[in-house]
Amino acid sequence: MILLKRIHVIVALALLGSVICAAQLKIHSFEKAEVLQKSENRPVVVFIYTDWCAYCQAMKNTAFIDRQIAKKLNDQFYFVALNGEEKRSIRFNNHWFRYKPNGANTGTHELAEALGAINKKLAYPALVILNSRYEIIFQHSGVLTGKALQVVLNEALRSPAR
Repeated sequence: MILLKRIHVIVALALLGSVICAAQLKIHSFEKAEVLQKSENRPVVVFIYTDWCAYCQAMKNTAFIDRQIAKKLNDQFYFVALNGEEKRSIRFNNHWFRYKPNGANTGTHELAEALGAINKKLAYPALVILNSRYEIIFQHSGVLTGKALQVVLNEALRSPAR
């Protein structure tokens, strides 16, 4: 009887662990997304954030932990998170993008500006969807709820420019 209870507990924990792991969002670098793109073309979702942005953290802790959204991003997109203040140079789509200081201990990454700026202004958080040719098919500044993000992802998958 005790052995049977232990087996049930072990099976339940294993199932719970697989459910939790299945909902884990895979975050790729730009370089990794380009390599993956060679074997399977998918749209690329870029989340542009900063560490100090409370709205960015709120979106990370709500929309991106939703199981359905994580599954859709993992299965049908390549997801890249880009710190808008990243200091590391990034090679993407045959171009180098670098950090540009604009004051004492402040600056913006050129790639964040290139992808996220709307009317030449970058606001955080920003969400950008690129088709498999790295053309922008969606841009949004500000928080997206899980429900709104689900709609955006579905529309991106229906886009003929995908």
